[in-house]
Amino acid sequence: MYFEFACAECGKKLKVRDENVGGKVRCPYCHHTQTVEPPPPPEPAPQEESFDFNFQEPSTPASPPVQLQTRPTRKTPAPAASSTSTHEQAVSATDVNLWATGLAGLAGFLVLYAILFPLWRMDTYVGGLFWDRGPIQFAETLCFTWSLAILVFKWRKLAMQRDSMLFDLLPSEISQQITPKSVDRFVKHIRQLPVKSGASFLVNRVLRGLEHFRVLRNSSEVADRMMTQSDIDANSVDSSYAHIKVFVWAIPILGFIGTVRGIGIAVASFSSTMNNLNDMSALQESFNDVTAGLSTAFDTTLLALVLSVLIMFPMTVLRKSELDLLNWVDEYCNENLLKRLKDERSVEPSTGTMDAKAVRAAVDAAIAGQVDKSVEAVNKLTERLSGLSQQQAAALTQLSKQTAQAQSDVGKSMNEASESLQKYFKAMEQGVASLNRVLSDLDGKQVVIETHSRGLFGLFRRRNGK
Repeated sequence: MYFEFACAECGKKLKVRDENVGGKVRCPYCHHTQTVEPPPPPEPAPQEESFDFNFQEPSTPASPPVQLQTRPTRKTPAPAASSTSTHEQAVSATDVNLWATGLAGLAGFLVLYAILFPLWRMDTYVGGLFWDRGPIQFAETLCFTWSLAILVFKWRKLAMQRDSMLFDLLPSEISQQITPKSVDRFVKHIRQLPVKSGASFLVNRVLRGLEHFRVLRNSSEVADRMMTQSDIDANSVDSSYAHIKVFVWAIPILGFIGTVRGIGIAVASFSSTMNNLNDMSALQESFNDVTAGLSTAFDTTLLALVLSVLIMFPMTVLRKSELDLLNWVDEYCNENLLKRLKDERSVEPSTGTMDAKAVRAAVDAAIAGQVDKSVEAVNKLTERLSGLSQQQAAALTQLSKQTAQAQSDVGKSMNEASESLQKYFKAMEQGVASLNRVLSDLDGKQVVIETHSRGLFGLFRRRNGK
């Protein structure tokens, strides 16, 4: 499944899977990229003899290299290693700094608008879409560039994680089997690698497994702890996408807000249009304001949906890559760590005492209780987050329906108003035409209108004046 090969540049030993044969990998020590050559055919007989010879007879010539590696480990104090571990674990393997990504997103925002400025000066649609649609477009674009900055930072961390997968964390030169006596040597070897344990899922997982084995001295219990750590890493990956999910949720909301704002501007302009029916120039300007408001309404939603799609695709691909990396870490631990663990019961089954078993049981019970509480808290948090996401999705759906209904109602009212205006203009044209015909008929003629005064008894006279 895994085999060792040496880097062609620095000569360090690396370990890769059989699936990487023929592919290119980058050395985590010197960052040299090379093609993985197929391993030489194995020679089982010499390997078996050397293994039995080294394990059963420590006085043979093969033992001095192991003793030379053991001496520096004994001189290294345990508290220093623990403090280094605490310092390195402060570095997250998947989370990114929100403020650093915010500054990077702001820089990307400024660069993007600097690129679009010439397009805006040339009166293109794309330039106007970003520059002439109000402040909502700026907020949407800033959220978009911030999300892209988070994805870029996480992609860099993922690249470092892939490079760290090539480290030979548990070299067979130290010991073929991992026993309580050889754990410190493996830990010292891992501490000397050019990577922080908190920045790599693999290094952190292997170190925790070795530390659990040093305390528990039980391979089955270590396997259970490794499964728990795998769940914790998966939850950490899921929670690292919380900020991006908020941005993906906020961008369409901003688009809907811009839609409502544009529709409000259009309705306000339409009311002023109805007041300026007698002035054709003012009427034309009012219609320009109405169309500008509708353009703002639909362009903000268009830009928000496009930016959301542009974030969703790389976010999904990156999340899948991180989950695949966690599966790779699980496989590495199963193949290279758990298989080689050799606890005291398997090495010296008759040396165990009741006191050691009681201590082991007490430690197991204490650690298991804390782990159960942590897992329960994480599960509750996951349930709350899922409930909030469902509520947000329902609110988004309801808001989109209301916005669509409002748009359709405004469109219907605009159509009815335009039809009434057309009828009014036709009636005015007919009246003006009739007036023109009357004026043309009266051209050159005089019209005399006589009136007769009526007295008190004029009401009883005839209408012909007699």
